[in-house]
Amino acid sequence: MRSSRKKMKVTTDKLVSLLPGCTKILDVRAGESINSYVVMSHVEMDVALGTALFDMYAKCGKIDKIVVVSNSMDGKNLQSCTVMMKVLADHGRHKDVFSLFNHMEVRLQPDSLVFAVILSACSHTGLVCEGRRYFDRMVRMYGIKPSVEHYGCMVDLLGRSGLIQEAYDIIKGMPMVPNGVILRSFLAACRNHGWVPSLDADLLSELEHELGAAAIDPDGPILSADDLADQIA
Repeated sequence: MRSSRKKMKVTTDKLVSLLPGCTKILDVRAGESINSYVVMSHVEMDVALGTALFDMYAKCGKIDKIVVVSNSMDGKNLQSCTVMMKVLADHGRHKDVFSLFNHMEVRLQPDSLVFAVILSACSHTGLVCEGRRYFDRMVRMYGIKPSVEHYGCMVDLLGRSGLIQEAYDIIKGMPMVPNGVILRSFLAACRNHGWVPSLDADLLSELEHELGAAAIDPDGPILSADDLADQIA
């Protein structure tokens, strides 16, 4: 019995060690052969093996295979789930991202990185209600303090959807200084939706820092959304 377990462990380790070679030369056929062996030999799809297969398929562009591997893995941990969701999101498989999150949440507690991936997926798909819901769940259910990245995702999501005032309120409610990415995203949304913001002194100061003192004069005429956005083009 002990010998059998040891053999299985060594077999798994060997398979894991072979997969990076397939990934390096983008030899998906060799990787698929290893995957077939895993299935036919009933090798346990543990986190190490599953992650190696996942990485190989991701870098070879076989996104459908990624989903299959994800569903087959036993004992997924938070780190492996985060990596999987990020790869799926990067390839536009946002429904699979949400599905994986829902399955993961049953037995694992999501962290700040997981919610950053989820909120980014919401932003890129324009899912405003879902974005609000995940943001609220992150804060209220899990007690996670939003980071600049979380706020940035919400500003981008709301801005893309034309909810400029709500995006502006998010910026004004941030406990930290908004970074250049957030400010540029906000001004781009203003331009795209023809919204002329009435900016207060604090935000004008941040814009001045981001765009340069010569670009914005608080005592000068009110700039239109196009005027502001042209400064960042």
